[in-house]
Amino acid sequence: MNCVLDGNCVKAFGKAIHALSRIGDELWLDPMVRGLTLRSVNSAHSAYACFLFSPLFFQQYNLGSVSEQGNETIKCKLIMKSVLPLFRCLTSIERNVKRCQISISAPCDRVMIQFFCRHGMRHRN
Repeated sequence: MNCVLDGNCVKAFGKAIHALSRIGDELWLDPMVRGLTLRSVNSAHSAYACFLFSPLFFQQYNLGSVSEQGNETIKCKLIMKSVLPLFRCLTSIERNVKRCQISISAPCDRVMIQFFCRHGMRHRN
């Protein structure tokens, strides 16, 4: 899966992650044909939240190998503590980030979030 967000959409995406961080300690990324779903559930399984970002939200949304696998979908579980700092300072994101690319590779189970900032600078995680 590969998707690209522009600067304004990165801010909205970051706010969704912040909202989910108040629910639970884990963030689930579920790339689907309908779009990218972000989910979180608390440790007692008494609270749950979900955001669905349609493909139209992204500048580019490509499932790639996910669609080739047929019914088998990729579900990525990330620790919220590792994702939250990336989107912590939304004012900085609004001013400096031109776009963000999120890639999920199925064979090696790797999620890469890459920020492309002004003046050609990159930030990868």
